[in-house]
Amino acid sequence: MQRIRFFGTVLVCPLAVLALQGCLFTRVLETRSQLCDEPPARVSVTREPGRGLRVIFEEPTLTEQDIVWIVGFEPTRTGGGNTARELIYEARPLDRPLDRTSGLLLRLSFTQIRGEYRLSEVEVPEKLNAILPRPLIDAAVKVVCKAQIVVVPPSTTLDLAEVDTAMLPTRDALQQLLGLPTANVAGSHEASYRYGLVPCKPASPMIANLRFVFGPSGDLRRADLSYFRHSAKVDLVSPRPTATIELH
Repeated sequence: MQRIRFFGTVLVCPLAVLALQGCLFTRVLETRSQLCDEPPARVSVTREPGRGLRVIFEEPTLTEQDIVWIVGFEPTRTGGGNTARELIYEARPLDRPLDRTSGLLLRLSFTQIRGEYRLSEVEVPEKLNAILPRPLIDAAVKVVCKAQIVVVPPSTTLDLAEVDTAMLPTRDALQQLLGLPTANVAGSHEASYRYGLVPCKPASPMIANLRFVFGPSGDLRRADLSYFRHSAKVDLVSPRPTATIELH
């Protein structure tokens, strides 16, 4: 049944998602299928001592152009040679563009396949290990694999009912990771951050707006995240906790 849905998407892709150049949406679904439907999984999530979380794609599908289109911006730095390529994106607090300690570095590795570079590995900052315990990663993979993806407009809603909210980062953990909030409303249990891709410019559209709402004990209740074409809303207080991700 999964295969039927996948090939059905391939057939409607040229008409349904013209905005996603080269049928990127199909390649995203193929990657998801490698993670969720193929035993053994062709996408793995690993963690090694002294390194950040690594997502490894054994059969790369997403191209370098796909990633640049998704991010909407050229990388901060590039590297590599003829058979391999590396893109590095660095984001820093918009109000503290020189504060590298609160910055986040995303490293993407590509392998050349049939004349184009395809994504083979993603490495997130080691500092995120503190808020991404292994049980939370495993739970996130299960949630993603159960989610239904809507083609038009591209979106998905993740059912978080089975996720142990005690594993989610608290206010203190997020502040230790991201630093002092851009906006911190006293007594409202809200905190907001604004991050920009380097070089950070206030007028740039590549600004990530992060808004978190916490309970009295600092537990995460809601999150409202937006960046470029993308938005995500996390609601942990409704009878059915969800996370909705949309591409505008």
